[in-house]
Amino acid sequence: MDAFETATDIGNRACDHWGALPIDPTLGFSETSKAAQFCSRNYDKLRQAELRANYWKFALKTVVLRPIGPTTMLLTPVLWGSTTTYFRGSIVTDAGGHLWISNIPNNLGNQPEVTAFWDEYFGPLTVSLFDPTTTYSAGELVYTAAGDGTNRVYLSLISANADVPSTATAYSATVTYFRDQIVTYLTVPYKSLIDLSINQTPSASPANWAVGTTYAINNLVNGTDGVTYKSLGNGNVGHNPVTDGGVNWQNTGVLTPWTSVFVGGTGSLNWLQIGGAEFPNGVTLQTLNTIYPLGAGPSDQDVTRNAFRLPAAFLRRAPDNQNTYPGALGGPTGIGFSDWNFEGRYITSGTNSTITLRFVADLVDVTQMDPMFCEGLGLRLALEGAELVTQSGEKQTTIASKYKKFRTDAAVIDGIERGEEEQPDDEYVTVRL
Repeated sequence: MDAFETATDIGNRACDHWGALPIDPTLGFSETSKAAQFCSRNYDKLRQAELRANYWKFALKTVVLRPIGPTTMLLTPVLWGSTTTYFRGSIVTDAGGHLWISNIPNNLGNQPEVTAFWDEYFGPLTVSLFDPTTTYSAGELVYTAAGDGTNRVYLSLISANADVPSTATAYSATVTYFRDQIVTYLTVPYKSLIDLSINQTPSASPANWAVGTTYAINNLVNGTDGVTYKSLGNGNVGHNPVTDGGVNWQNTGVLTPWTSVFVGGTGSLNWLQIGGAEFPNGVTLQTLNTIYPLGAGPSDQDVTRNAFRLPAAFLRRAPDNQNTYPGALGGPTGIGFSDWNFEGRYITSGTNSTITLRFVADLVDVTQMDPMFCEGLGLRLALEGAELVTQSGEKQTTIASKYKKFRTDAAVIDGIERGEEEQPDDEYVTVRL
């Protein structure tokens, strides 16, 4: 395999620079070799250091944060388990404390970071009580409360989202639907099984095949593979159409557009439900017992600054004003001063609405990393471990020279975003103009 896919691939680039035998890809850093043990102790430390050292474009994320108020709750992911079935939107934590969000339904046995069925979660860790007078940005989290101690948690899928998350979207024959979207038709909820579904009446979709049901000739069912099958005879019972081999069922080759049998709640298409009674193994919430930074307090207080909890996987703030230049006549850029203070897990600010934070994320998925970053991280590992693994000062000097050249090359090819940004306008000059 030529591409960087795993941490072991990066560790083996260090081995190449050391002149050491490669690490077994199956054993990974649990191998007993000196090289593997060094990588096991230092890989994550140096990965974070390299991410923080520059503004690598693949690691730059943007999130909208809301100030903490009396009803704000804390997102509480559970530890991923191999025997638990997760659903699209389920958020879990791995053993290293990194958060992942499922991108498929019925996600069973697929380990985060190792498989492609999970995306790293870089969103907010606080969840606001839904306010019908507020519009929400993509990625924001809200919850609704029934008043009986239960709640439902939703993730906004669009910006300027004014929909009520729990209000179901009615089916329309003129709308194009995508896989996993949920609508209601004649008060019955249906989930789309396919992408690009249009003018497919939900009630016309065949029901899922059931092992105990007896089917007559020409009856249609939906197989577990999402394909419609037609019964070839009467008294057809107990024959799974997917594995039947064409004896009792004919594969029509047509995908089933909708199903009324699914796990999850109904609601607006502009929201994704990720927690609640209808969403087993979704996220849960807990009370946010905040010890506010000095001078900050809940958003309903007028005499204090507001506190915003930093998002998941935050490493450092990234410049907001890249590539902003004055006008042709040298006029102001329109960039004002920011009153943000970073204190522990929080930003404090006099702003009483949302803030948009651009940041460097603690990204661990190697498949999402720039190949040049992977090469540089391999060099950094090789440099730090050269003396231990090779006992050669000459080897260490050679690697150090390569690492220095890598840093220069990465900036030149624009893999690293330049660190400078336009300074806020001088108020005296702005007023005079």
